[in-house]
Amino acid sequence: MRQALLYLIMCTSLLAMAQDTIPIPDIPGIRLEANRLDFPGSRERFDSLLVRLRDGGQKLNILHIGGSHVQAGIFSNRLREHFDASRGLLFPWKAIRTNAPKDYSLIPSGTWDRSRCIEALPTETLGMSGAAAITNDSLASLRLELPPKYAFSKLRIMGKAEGRAKPYLLLDNGDSIQAEQQGPDFLFNLPEHDSSCTIAFTDMDSTGRFVMRGIYPEPEQRIVYTESGVNGASVPSWLRCDLLEEELSRTCPPDLVIFGIGINDANVLPAKFDVERFKESYRMLMDRLRTVNPNVCFLFITNNDCWLRVGKQRRTYNRNTQKVEQAMMELAGECNGAVWNQFRIMGGFGSSSRWVNAHLMNRDHIHFLTEGYELLADLLYNAICYEELREKN
Repeated sequence: MRQALLYLIMCTSLLAMAQDTIPIPDIPGIRLEANRLDFPGSRERFDSLLVRLRDGGQKLNILHIGGSHVQAGIFSNRLREHFDASRGLLFPWKAIRTNAPKDYSLIPSGTWDRSRCIEALPTETLGMSGAAAITNDSLASLRLELPPKYAFSKLRIMGKAEGRAKPYLLLDNGDSIQAEQQGPDFLFNLPEHDSSCTIAFTDMDSTGRFVMRGIYPEPEQRIVYTESGVNGASVPSWLRCDLLEEELSRTCPPDLVIFGIGINDANVLPAKFDVERFKESYRMLMDRLRTVNPNVCFLFITNNDCWLRVGKQRRTYNRNTQKVEQAMMELAGECNGAVWNQFRIMGGFGSSSRWVNAHLMNRDHIHFLTEGYELLADLLYNAICYEELREKN
């Protein structure tokens, strides 16, 4: 009787999991048996997070930080939708002449300059976006449009006003709203929920200048999923963001950090890749994030299989990918975090060519196509759902 009851409970749990997880297409080469979270150390803290993720009434902040895989916004937005989370940080990427996520729109006018954490010596002090958009143009503005499900009644602008310059909001009905200074930020209180407006600037005279580090609609959903990605960013890039902790503390102190950093660090000849320096940089970044939330959980996404340029006309599969895989397992063991082994799930060394042939990956063998990023997000979500099921049982 006891065995029959346990079997019934397990079947019920599996049914619930089947309803929650995402169907995965049958694609040759993908190792679905590897689609799990690995815990080289203790998983106690992560198990507590899983309880909060599924059942808790408390707010929960997820930060996904990385390079071009994250800046594209496809992977992170797919996960955001699966978690039914709010949007989190926005940045005017088009104002600094680079690609932007497609799930929101920030259309610039006027002239803008830029500073990014990938610079050895950024010209501006940077924060959680890893970038800054700078203008002294009196005609500069940003037209913000969000899907209605992300409508907001409060909008926070993180940046620095110089001279007499100040941001203001122009609503679609013609009304304008002035900012309330809240510490170093500019906070706008709207009369009702809205999903579109124009950000403009007053008194942009010869001494006026505004440095935009990010835009943050104050969320109302229980889960907030914030992406911070800069094309070309490595772990040291994020260590250059001096305001990272301060801005995270004011907006979305993370309960879970998903690390998608490593592919740019490893984009060197194998003899030049310093694994110990790579791990030490990660330790420094984790220490800084712990000052925001001492109980934060870390989830490492290993590098995808990729090409490495070894000459003007020659490329080979990057063997540093396996070194990063081992380094992340060691780091997760040290911090009692989790590893999602994207490299193994793809099929291991040389598998990027199969993903290119399956129309999931760009022919550069580094970046994915939209379908590839969405598939990876579905797989990671399923891996997390599996851990939730294991925790329930």
